[in-house]
Amino acid sequence: MNAIASTQSTAIERADFIEILNDEFTVAQGFGTYAYLSYGDIDALYQQFLHNTKPARAYIRMFVKQFSLHTV
Repeated sequence: MNAIASTQSTAIERADFIEILNDEFTVAQGFGTYAYLSYGDIDALYQQFLHNTKPARAYIRMFVKQFSLHTV
């Protein structure tokens, strides 16, 4: 039962992560996440986030800001 709860929790966290990522891209770039990143890119970013100690929103804002600087 704990494995199921853990898997569901991870899925919810991933969904929340993607939602925050999409919000931040929309605000910064005018378009959502998938206009700039593939699913594989998003998954890799999420995996990196899991090994980070920053809150999701702070981590994502930092990423989007850096991404925006490199795409201008």
